[in-house]
Amino acid sequence: MSHRRVLSAACAVGLVLPGAAVVVHETDLLPGAAVEQVATTTLSNAATMAAPAVAPQAAPAATAMELKVSRSLTAASRSQFLRKGFSGYVVDGGTGSVVWASKAATTRMPASTQKIVTAFVALRSMDPNYQIVTRTAQSKDNPANVYVVGAGDPTLTPGRLTAMAQRTAKTLQAQKRTKVNLYLDDSLFGPATLASGWRNDYLVKNAQLVRSLTLTGYRGPDGTIAAGNVVRAQLARQGITVVRYGRGKAPAARATLATSPSVPVKAMLGHMLSHSDNDYAEAILRMSAVMAGKPGTWNGALAHSKSVLDTHGVPTAGYVARDGSGLSRTNRMPVRTLVRVLAKLNASAADRAVVFVPTAMPVAGQTGTLGGRFKSPAHRCAAGRVSAKTGTLSDAITLAGIARGVDGRTRIFAFLENGDTRADSVRGALDTLATSTVGCKL
Repeated sequence: MSHRRVLSAACAVGLVLPGAAVVVHETDLLPGAAVEQVATTTLSNAATMAAPAVAPQAAPAATAMELKVSRSLTAASRSQFLRKGFSGYVVDGGTGSVVWASKAATTRMPASTQKIVTAFVALRSMDPNYQIVTRTAQSKDNPANVYVVGAGDPTLTPGRLTAMAQRTAKTLQAQKRTKVNLYLDDSLFGPATLASGWRNDYLVKNAQLVRSLTLTGYRGPDGTIAAGNVVRAQLARQGITVVRYGRGKAPAARATLATSPSVPVKAMLGHMLSHSDNDYAEAILRMSAVMAGKPGTWNGALAHSKSVLDTHGVPTAGYVARDGSGLSRTNRMPVRTLVRVLAKLNASAADRAVVFVPTAMPVAGQTGTLGGRFKSPAHRCAAGRVSAKTGTLSDAITLAGIARGVDGRTRIFAFLENGDTRADSVRGALDTLATSTVGCKL
């Protein structure tokens, strides 16, 4: 059914109240049909459309709350802090009908809401209980060669490496071996390079170059060498002298000396979403590709991510991803893509148990990066009712997630603002939109 016919049907069955916004339903739109500023079409201009020759099937009835939410969103979107760089999209979580949309066809930088896509891809590529295992190994052909084999674990701490080195030393001591060559294998993810669209200064505080062997939270020049230094120092303390030291790929013929398993992937995803951890996001994106039998490089991981979206019916027209964290300034996200991914995560009980729990997706006014927001009187009604991922770049502020309405309905939303550097003010405007989505009185 065309946009014109949807509006005519709405008028015919009395869905449009005087001065009220029209609620367009996604299922009634032909592929590619425009839904731009849906909430600004009122009875006066809808009534001017010619009636169809044959009465169309009526669109699902819009509730009074949907109309209220739509009008409220339209008013909130006129904030001075949401100008030409804003796109928004809200659907009903139960029916998939579009409650409200603004510039939905225009793609924006998603900032850290990109991590929602990364979580979806991971849950379609890996068992959420999977643990990434870092290990030390010994060459069978040359037992003097010992390797620290990175497997992509972004949670690796000095303490865990120290414990693994201690166990490694005990095995070497049992072999009467007091001298070894120590090599660091970080080959799983390929060469460590900046993602397209990453600025050099991101490496100071936002992220590290993606390596399959590194220390969690590391911000120095080389995470692989930093991890290896921990192992080498502990071997020395245990009486094992390292003669040669550096990078080296472990041979196929090798024996495991000691291992250090990570927390389950589901715990990593929870931390990534709650704390917006960029290092976790990039490692998880790479591991998703590796576990699917694809290369763990930038190109391999991004191609796998796009393939997962396509396979699962997520619309990707206009979608461009250059990383898994959302740091890239060349990422482009259609709000429809983001909302569809959220809808699929929300539709799966298994996914909800990983993503929409207090230790994962931030909850308004309570947890994660939303813990300090929704505290003002205007937004307090939405506290505890909104679970959403935040996003922040210097000129991109975003919010996408799920709102549990005061009417008991679940609404899924994505709000992306690009171009305004007044971060706090833009966040407040997005919080007002989310509060409107809940159905709170503003």
